[in-house]
Amino acid sequence: MVLTLMAATVLSAGVCGYHLIYGKRVLLAPLLKANVSQQSKQMLRCIFHCQSVFFVASTAVLLACALKVIPGMYAFSLLLFLGMNYGIFAIWQFYIATLSPPNSGQMIIVQALIFLLIGTLAMLGPLLSVA
Repeated sequence: MVLTLMAATVLSAGVCGYHLIYGKRVLLAPLLKANVSQQSKQMLRCIFHCQSVFFVASTAVLLACALKVIPGMYAFSLLLFLGMNYGIFAIWQFYIATLSPPNSGQMIIVQALIFLLIGTLAMLGPLLSVA
């Protein structure tokens, strides 16, 4: 269980860093400069920061569960919740990739596969410990 959770933690930390550094500079900044209403810009900024909080918090929870700081009963539920959330992120990324132009969807598919791997590893941890 610890190895799968540590792998999920490392991948989650990578996603977190990518989102906070690359995402803010390359994704959020152009959206905020676009010719849309101020309310739309505030909503985009809010969604970006809510997702940032989720990535940071989920990385911390994965690390705490891997280090067995959180009791097993609570860790089981938290890890299944995080695994399902990352799985949903993966589904949405795959959906976005299918709607993207043919040559621009590769990076989105890579992100989706990373989300899917994090979700799988996060859910495997508690499920393997029960068996």
